[in-house]
Amino acid sequence: MPDLELEYTPSSRAGGSADPYVADWRKRSRMARTELAHGLVELDGGSLLMPNAPGAPLLVFIHGGYWQALSANDSLFLAPALYRLGWSYATLEYPLAPGADLGQMATACGAALTAVSAHPGLQPSMIVLAGHSAGAHLAAMVALAREAPVPIDRLVLVSGVYDLRPLVHTSVNEPLGMDDGSAAAVSPALLPRTGAVGEVVVAWAADDTEAFAEQSRAYAAGLRAATLCCPGRHHFDIVDDVADPTTPLGAATLRL
Repeated sequence: MPDLELEYTPSSRAGGSADPYVADWRKRSRMARTELAHGLVELDGGSLLMPNAPGAPLLVFIHGGYWQALSANDSLFLAPALYRLGWSYATLEYPLAPGADLGQMATACGAALTAVSAHPGLQPSMIVLAGHSAGAHLAAMVALAREAPVPIDRLVLVSGVYDLRPLVHTSVNEPLGMDDGSAAAVSPALLPRTGAVGEVVVAWAADDTEAFAEQSRAYAAGLRAATLCCPGRHHFDIVDDVADPTTPLGAATLRL
């Protein structure tokens, strides 16, 4: 049997620690806040929006952190590249465990998405909702397991977990407090698809663990969604590809 603790520790295939990548995201997010200070909007609830010209396409990002770490402030690093490409960018804030359960997090993300899309003058020509790791799970909950609060033209799920039952038996679950039943109730792979999305892309890194890769393959098969295994990437550096149209993931995400 696979070692679940190891398989659901993504840093086990990325140098043994997430800390260097998180530190880099935070540093670059601080730099982005300075660079984009002229237009950055902080919405009620803490979500951040960098609007481009009216009618520009909008990418909305939900960060990872295993539902217990990171924030919108730590996820601004994608904004400068997307702004230069003519996109508006938003990163959603949501409550973390143990202060909230996963259903509450998904509800908060839906409300934040509504607030972003309603911002005056935005009028996006298209909306792409992207999530990474735990954020991919929440994006799937918002747009597929529930009726999306706004029309989503493309949903991009990156290195996510969609059947949460294996996590019950790992240390990840300590602040989440799930049992098999409550994990199943917030597992997009086990819930009927009720949301209507124009297109779904399910991506993962070639150097993700087998558990993460299989989660993506299985969920995509159930959705009959497009799949993308990103070569030369691991669980953390794959995130930058979202904003880089020269990469396979960026091309799939940003196609107009």
